[in-house]
Amino acid sequence: MAFPYISRRTGSTQWLMQRVSAILLVGLAFTHFALQHFTTDAVSTGLTVAARLNNPWWQAYYALFIALALYHGVNGVCGIIRDYNPKPNWRLPIELVLWTSAAFFGARGIINIANPVPVEAVKASYAARGFPVGTSRGNPPAVAISYDFRTELRELLLLEHYLANHTHRTETTPVAEIFGHQPGKAVDVANVAAAGQAFDTWLNRQLASDGPAQELRDRHSLFSSTYEFALWAKDVRRANATARRALATDSQTRMREDTILERLRQLPVYSAAQAH
Repeated sequence: MAFPYISRRTGSTQWLMQRVSAILLVGLAFTHFALQHFTTDAVSTGLTVAARLNNPWWQAYYALFIALALYHGVNGVCGIIRDYNPKPNWRLPIELVLWTSAAFFGARGIINIANPVPVEAVKASYAARGFPVGTSRGNPPAVAISYDFRTELRELLLLEHYLANHTHRTETTPVAEIFGHQPGKAVDVANVAAAGQAFDTWLNRQLASDGPAQELRDRHSLFSSTYEFALWAKDVRRANATARRALATDSQTRMREDTILERLRQLPVYSAAQAH
């Protein structure tokens, strides 16, 4: 008499692989959690995510994560189905649909990971259009969350983050001095105008030269030199100021944005192909 399949049977390959995939997924999940909360990548933007997905090691990590998650989920469901010992003419088509779906979505996910948007294209998009603005679905989805990184305060905080954590510094000016605030503190509403002026003055000084020699650049960094960052940040500032001016409803705001645009008017245009 044949015994029905029992998913917990000792020695079963499926039973063993379910436990192995679970252990690996715990490690992968905690690595992702730590990356998102305790490293310089904790500030996730389109730019930092693009940089990560263009790294072969992270591509392999996320491809493995997708494959293991789909395998673990489908293998577990198949085990539950077999525990109920349905007739083969029901069980086999159901399992075929599950494994086919897993293979399809796994392949789609891995193909997307293997063909990310190039970092240079994302940097060029920010330089041309400024930082993003929009609404996310939120969590729970019914609670929509609006965001606007084109406001000058958020813009400067994000630029400071990129300079401090994602730029290969080829000069030694302290970041706090660049943004005109005290060490250990951050740009806030009270000093945002002064911080913007200090930063623009620093941009003009950096872009007065032609940038560092090729051998001094680190192309593994998001920005290979301070010069590249300054060139890119200037275009971001200019695009954001233009957008803010277009939305301004009072003359004082328009004048403030005009002042920013005038400070940056004569500076060269960013090109990732030349500056990186």
